[in-house]
Amino acid sequence: MKKFIFFLLLSVQVFGQLGPQSSISLITVAPGKELYSRFGHSMILIQDPENGIDKAYSYGTFDFNTDNFYWKFLKGTLPYTISANQFQDVVYFYSNYEHRTMVAQKLDLNLVQRNEIFQRLETNLLPQNKEYQYKFFYDNCSSRIRDVFEKQQGIRVPWGQIDSLQSLSYRQWMNKYLPYNTWVTFGMNLALGYRSDVKASASQSTYLPDNLYYAFNFAKNGNAPLVKEIVPIYEEKDTLLGKINPMGPIIVLFLVSLFVLFVSIKQFKFQFTLDKILFTVYGLFAWLIFFLATGTDHEVMSWNASCLMLLPTNFPLVFWFANSKKKDIWAVYLKYAFIVSAIGLIIASYYFAGLFLVGLPVLIRTYALWIQKK
Repeated sequence: MKKFIFFLLLSVQVFGQLGPQSSISLITVAPGKELYSRFGHSMILIQDPENGIDKAYSYGTFDFNTDNFYWKFLKGTLPYTISANQFQDVVYFYSNYEHRTMVAQKLDLNLVQRNEIFQRLETNLLPQNKEYQYKFFYDNCSSRIRDVFEKQQGIRVPWGQIDSLQSLSYRQWMNKYLPYNTWVTFGMNLALGYRSDVKASASQSTYLPDNLYYAFNFAKNGNAPLVKEIVPIYEEKDTLLGKINPMGPIIVLFLVSLFVLFVSIKQFKFQFTLDKILFTVYGLFAWLIFFLATGTDHEVMSWNASCLMLLPTNFPLVFWFANSKKKDIWAVYLKYAFIVSAIGLIIASYYFAGLFLVGLPVLIRTYALWIQKK
C-alpha cells in the first residue's frame, strides 16, 4: 500500500494533474487508401485548457530506422510504441495529407477517472514502457485503447449485448476492409492460417477501430452512458469505392488455369519447361508461407492450409519429376502430391474463395503429370 501511495505521489509530481475543465475523447480515423491505413486508426485525445494540454495518444507507431527493420517486420518482432502529438498537428495531417474522416466521442468521465487515465498514458510514454510487440489481430492501436478503458474502474462494456460484433472471424472482419480482386487481398489471405478463422468475440473484434467506436456507444460509466457527445472533426467524401481491375488476380489466375489446362490436354513438348517454371514459382511461395507459419512470431499464420495447397516439396523436386524416365517412383509422389494439394485447396478456399484460383494451376498440372506417368 505504501508503494502504491508513493507511486501515485510521484506520478502527480512528474506528470501533473488535469484540471476540472479537462476532457477525454476517443478519436476514430476512417480507413485510408494505403494498406497500412486501410483498417482505420484510433487515438485517445486529452484536452485541458487550464494546463495547455491538447494531446492525442496513439499506439501502433514504429520507426523505419530500427536496426534490421524489414527482417524484424517479417519475423513479427518489430517493436511498436505509444506516441503523443499535438492534436492540431494530427488533424492537419489527416485532413490535408491523408484526407480521412475523423470523429470524436466525448466521454463522460469524472475528474478522478480522467486523471487516472492521463497518468496511465504518461507512464506508458516513458522510454522503459513505451515499446510493445504489435499483433495485428490481438494487440494493436485499437485493442490497446480498449484495454485502457476496460481497466478503468466504473467503466463497463456489455459485450454480450452487442450482437453485430459477434458473428465474424478475424479474417472475415479484415476482408470487409479490403477490395476483393487485388493481389494484396489475395496475398494476405494466402498468408493467414487457421487461427485467423476463429470466430472473434465482440471484444476481440475491436481490433478494428470502427468496431471500437461502435462498442463505445454501448459502454457505461456507472449507470450513465460513457459517450456523452459525438463530434465530427473532419469529414472527407468516401473515395474507396471498388473498381474493376482487369489485371486483378481473378482474371489473371483464371487465364493461367485455362492455359495450364490447355497445355495439359494437348501435351505440347514445352509442357515440362512450363512445369519447371510453374512449380518453381509456386514452390517458392509455399516455402515462404511455411517460413511464416513456423519461423516467425505471427501466430495467425500458423496451421496454414495454403502451404498444403502449394506444397513446398514440389520445389526443387520438379527438376526430377517433370521429365524423369523413372515413372513408377514419380507417379506415386504425384498421386499423393495431388491428394495433399486438393485437400489444402478445399480447406483454403473454404475460408477465402479466391484461393481456389490460386491453387488450381498446380492442381491441374499435378494431376496431368500423375496421369502421364501412371
